[in-house]
Amino acid sequence: MANTGEMTLTRTIYEAYAKNRLELLDSVFHPDVVLNSSGAWGVVGLDALKEWLASFHASFAPRIDLVDEFIAGDRALVTINQHWHHVGKDFFGIKPTGESGTSVEIFILWLRDGKVAQMNVADNTLDLAKYILEKGFEAPRGIEPPAIVKG
Repeated sequence: MANTGEMTLTRTIYEAYAKNRLELLDSVFHPDVVLNSSGAWGVVGLDALKEWLASFHASFAPRIDLVDEFIAGDRALVTINQHWHHVGKDFFGIKPTGESGTSVEIFILWLRDGKVAQMNVADNTLDLAKYILEKGFEAPRGIEPPAIVKG
């Protein structure tokens, strides 16, 4: 299991994101990490990822609960439930509306040398995805992440 000293890789990711302590990600993400989610597809680089996450925090004031975490070999998962409320700043051009909701998400993580090289976010509920897509975000389509087994 990848470890950053006191916390596992997955717990470090949760703590960094939940508490907006994005500097913690430096120890568990590759500088050239790739982020794919319904709100940010093809974001490359740790600095770009941290900028996106900081904007999310500034816009949505989330409370983030850890639901599950798992590490096995070169893969890891973190499942969260975000309670969001768009009362902060503009979010990439979306003005605050006061709308709120929850978003259950799974971070699917591919590891290289014990650090995250790629992070795909799977939305299990659609409050947040629907909100940002209705406000003009482009929806990724035809996505095929690398499969362990193709069926």
